[in-house]
Amino acid sequence: MKTQKALSGVKVLDLTMNLPGPYLTWLMACLGAEVIKVENPNGGDYMRTTVSTGGEEPAYFASVNRGKKSLALNLKDPAGRDILLDLLKTHDILVEGFRPGVMARLDLDYPTMQRLQPRLIMASISGYGQEGSYSGRAGHDINYLSLAGVLGITGSHRGDLAIPGVQVADLAGGALFGLTGILAAMHQRERTGQGQHVDTSMFDGSLSLATMVWAGVESGLDQPQPAGMTLNGARPCYNLYRTADGGWFSLGALEPKFWQNFCTALQRPDLVEKQFGGQGVVEEVAAIFAGRTRQEWAAFWAEYDACCEPVLSLPEAAVSQLTEERDMIEQSPVGRHLACPLKLSASPASAGAASPALGQHTREVMAGLGYDSGEVDYLAARGVVGLGA
Repeated sequence: MKTQKALSGVKVLDLTMNLPGPYLTWLMACLGAEVIKVENPNGGDYMRTTVSTGGEEPAYFASVNRGKKSLALNLKDPAGRDILLDLLKTHDILVEGFRPGVMARLDLDYPTMQRLQPRLIMASISGYGQEGSYSGRAGHDINYLSLAGVLGITGSHRGDLAIPGVQVADLAGGALFGLTGILAAMHQRERTGQGQHVDTSMFDGSLSLATMVWAGVESGLDQPQPAGMTLNGARPCYNLYRTADGGWFSLGALEPKFWQNFCTALQRPDLVEKQFGGQGVVEEVAAIFAGRTRQEWAAFWAEYDACCEPVLSLPEAAVSQLTEERDMIEQSPVGRHLACPLKLSASPASAGAASPALGQHTREVMAGLGYDSGEVDYLAARGVVGLGA
């Protein structure tokens, strides 16, 4: 018997490009939702232009568009707009990531579409929200994190700032908060029969991620600067330390029991009372870590419960025992991908299918709306739809 996925039967129209929206809808596809990616026939998602090393598949695009169908549709053409509105009869979730105002200019704003489909849940992912003086402003992850105060507290003991290695605002502030809003709206719709508009701002999400950090700053416990807070390098118990071979080790012994275990393992009882000491104690601990290689410390700390782990490169993490045990790598015909992180016991996420070519499913989707082959060819000749190769 085929396993029923958690979101089986859910149909999603995905009008997004780049990272936040596609990542959100990819997670929904992993959970069983049918996702139709609606793209401009002229080029499609911008990430299609970034290809893999072998040139077989756009690497960035493929990573967050697996398991979707592609409908190439010109929404600026009234006929293309009508096709999208026709799809609302069977699709009651729509995700868009245009700059605020674009959907209204296309006559596809939420009030217009909800009149046709009262159950519609539309999630709009934008940099600064649908309203306010910044709503029309362009931006990317680095800008949202800057204005949210997150980049200002990320960096080294020297005071240098650093760009996070993953797109925090896009993925956490946009995609994950957007998905949370959609699932909450779906739950409420079960009771009311009515959809709603989910306004997801990557700035809002980034600022919210600093909730606990702000509490420490507001109460005077921490200084809002790199290495000025308990959780970004001000304390010896929660820090990064360089090893003898130039590698790095992470120490997260926040709870007294873990710090006690750390000190006991090193036979340094004199450090027990210095858990939250300042830079001088940080340097003492740094000198300890500088005495062995990363591999030697990894073998040493494997025997102790002290929240002490090596800092791996991404390729190292991908082949680690932990990654293998957690089934976080998938093999596809075109290479390896990171797997869906959502693990449900009764409805496991789907294995990653291939990402679609631009317009690959246009004929299929149009046939489902009642268009015959000749009508589709006519619309393609007019530039209303695009057909896959």
